[in-house]
Amino acid sequence: MAAPDDDTLVATVDVLLRALRALGSAGRPDAANRLAARAWLALRDEHPRQAERVNGTMHHLVRLPTEPCASTATAHPTQERT
Repeated sequence: MAAPDDDTLVATVDVLLRALRALGSAGRPDAANRLAARAWLALRDEHPRQAERVNGTMHHLVRLPTEPCASTATAHPTQERT
């Protein structure tokens, strides 16, 4: 299999990191971190710079709450609060 050129690899990792951060921000940081770890493992030997970028995202993800913030959740306007 042919290796991707540097520009293609960088662009692909950019997209991956944005998706992982979005998944983490949506309340799924553990799932995002597991995926990031798999990407890091795939990149670490032949693309260490890109692996380091993934590592940075993993450090970001581990600091996120594991559930969406309850204070931002609002009741449906037609539901009564008791």
